[in-house]
Amino acid sequence: MPVALVTGCSSGFGEAIALAFAQHGYQVVATMRKPGSAPPSLKSLAAEKSAAVVIAPLDVTNPGMRKATIDLAIQRFGRIDVLINNAGITARGAFEDTPEDLWRVIFETNLFGPLELIRLVLPVMRQQGAGRIINVTSVAAVLKTPLLAAYAASKHALDTASAALDIETRSFGVRVACLMPGPFKTSLPQNSLDRDASPPYAAISKRFCATFDAMEAKAPEDLTPVVNAALAAATDPDPATRYTAGTEAIAILPPILQSLAPLQQLGLHLTGQI
Repeated sequence: MPVALVTGCSSGFGEAIALAFAQHGYQVVATMRKPGSAPPSLKSLAAEKSAAVVIAPLDVTNPGMRKATIDLAIQRFGRIDVLINNAGITARGAFEDTPEDLWRVIFETNLFGPLELIRLVLPVMRQQGAGRIINVTSVAAVLKTPLLAAYAASKHALDTASAALDIETRSFGVRVACLMPGPFKTSLPQNSLDRDASPPYAAISKRFCATFDAMEAKAPEDLTPVVNAALAAATDPDPATRYTAGTEAIAILPPILQSLAPLQQLGLHLTGQI
């Protein structure tokens, strides 16, 4: 049975992806910072299929935990066929209001943690002669949404690194793809490390947040498109560079940007295509 290691499985995309891969015949290492708070769905599955599903602790910013997780997967299942870097955080705030330490926190989770997990898993996949690395980014990686500069920059960097890495590792049988979701209902907004707007940005921040909150309220709860995209990225013989999911919602993003300034003044050209 193939083995999938998934990060950020406490809810949302990670939970849904881990469940789906287990249902499709994968042995799964589902990781999260606090396994004691794992969702009932994963706890039940791990109890039912204890030989095939493991819930493990992982803070992707912790070097020791990263290595321990890779070692656990190898010791338990003997291989790692798919690594899905899903764990992530965000923060709303004007660029000027977002301090360096918060930029670093976001990049440690969204970029450097995933890159270091990849660095650890690559020797395993090279030795196997095969493997898939799937990095969950966001439509924000290409939209560069204002007041989400740190988040968008971290996802854009992961997108670019993934595309370059895929070229480097093809000869070893290892392929790399990005999963790029549009808006969905997850816990990401609730856990956002938002910054209060300073006076110069108060008005645009209020308009942006109101419009963004309205968009999130209408976001779909069904995560099936994300799950299907992840499965496709893991199994397609010649995987695409990016797999989008829920991007039809991009059509409602221009009003958010328009509330700040005309699109042409922002230098944006939204075509609805990724």
